Amino acid sequence: MATTDNLIATIKDLMAIESTAQNPAGLYAAYEFMLGIVRASGKAITIEEFENGGKPSFLAYRGESRPDTFDLILNAHVDVVPGKPEQFKPYVKDGRLYGRGVYDMKAAAIMLAEVFCEYVDKVPYGLGFQLVTSEESGGLMGTGHQIEQGVRTNLVICGECGRAEGTYEIANGAKGVAAVELLFRGKIAHGAYPWRGDNAAAKAAYFVTELWRAYPTPTKPTGDTTITVTGLQSGGVAHNQIPETATVKVDCRYVPSDPHFASKEAITAFFRSIDPAAEIVRYISFGLPAHADADHPLLQTLKAAAETVEGHEFSLVQRNGASDGRFYTAVGGQVVEFGVAGSNQHADDENVTLEAIENYARTMRTFLENTCAAS
Repeated sequence: MATTDNLIATIKDLMAIESTAQNPAGLYAAYEFMLGIVRASGKAITIEEFENGGKPSFLAYRGESRPDTFDLILNAHVDVVPGKPEQFKPYVKDGRLYGRGVYDMKAAAIMLAEVFCEYVDKVPYGLGFQLVTSEESGGLMGTGHQIEQGVRTNLVICGECGRAEGTYEIANGAKGVAAVELLFRGKIAHGAYPWRGDNAAAKAAYFVTELWRAYPTPTKPTGDTTITVTGLQSGGVAHNQIPETATVKVDCRYVPSDPHFASKEAITAFFRSIDPAAEIVRYISFGLPAHADADHPLLQTLKAAAETVEGHEFSLVQRNGASDGRFYTAVGGQVVEFGVAGSNQHADDENVTLEAIENYARTMRTFLENTCAAS
C-alpha cells in the first residue's frame, strides 16, 4: 500500500482526468491509468480486457485462466458524472480532498486496485479486481457485459459511495432500480382553441401527479419503494401551440416485496393503470435488488475489520441507491457495497476527508489480511 501522501497524489492524478460518458478520451485515459497500477505490481496477474459500446473495462486475477466462479471480486468504476472545469482540479483544504469523483468513486477505486495487487498472491482463494467505465451510464457496457462473457463470483464488494460521513455501516442490501423513459402522444392545435387538440403535456403532468400520489416523495431515508421524476419535456415548439408529444423520465428504486416492480411486465401494467396510452420508450437502466447474507464469512470479516480500524460498531443496512453489483444478483452472486465515507456525491462540493481515505485503506488491507489468516 502506498504511503498516505503518495496515495493522495495518485487519487488526485486520477481525479484530474475528465472521465465522463461525454468524453470518451477521458474514459480511456482513466482506464489506462488503472491498468498501469495493476501492471506496475510486477506480479503474475492476468488482465482480461473488454470493450462494449465504446466503454472499456478489465478483469484482473492471478494465474493464466479465469476461475469458473471467483470467491470474491472487488468492483470499481472510474467514470464520473459531468462537472465544472474547476472540479477536475482536485485540492485539499482543511483535511478534505475536494473534486469530481473523489467520493463516487475514484478514491475507493485506487485503494481497491492497490490492495488487490498487494494480496492477490497471498489470499488462498479466487480474488479478482474488476474495473469498469460505464457505471454512471447504467453499467450494461461494463459489469453487465463482463457477466455476459461468463464472469461469475460468489461475492462482490463494490467500492461504491453511499456511506455518509459520520455513519458506520456496510450495505448488504440495495433496492432494485428501474429508470424508465415514457412517451405521451397528443394532437397539435392552437393554444387558444384547446378543444381542437389533445394535450400531450397535460397527459404527462397527470401521469406525474398520479405517480406522486402512489409514491409520495419521502423527506427522510426509507425502506420503501421511491419514484423520482428526473425529466419532463414537452414537444411543443411555440408558447401558443398544444404539444403533440411529451416525455417523462422516472427513477424507481424498488423493494422486492413491491408487486408493481415484480417484473418489467408488472411495471408496464402499473404505468398503464395510470394512463393506458403511456408508451415505454426504453429502460435506461434496470436491475434486481441486491443482497448478501448477513452471516456470510467474508462480510463478517469485512465488518470486523472496519470496526477494528474505526473503533465503532458497524451496522448492516439496505441502501436506496444501486451499484453495478446488481448485475451479479441475476446470476446468483451476493453483493456488498462498501466505499469511502464522504459527502455530496454528484454535487459541486463533493469531498472526502483524508482520514476517511486512510481508514478505508486500512480497513480493506486488514480485511484481506484477516481472510488469509482465517483460511
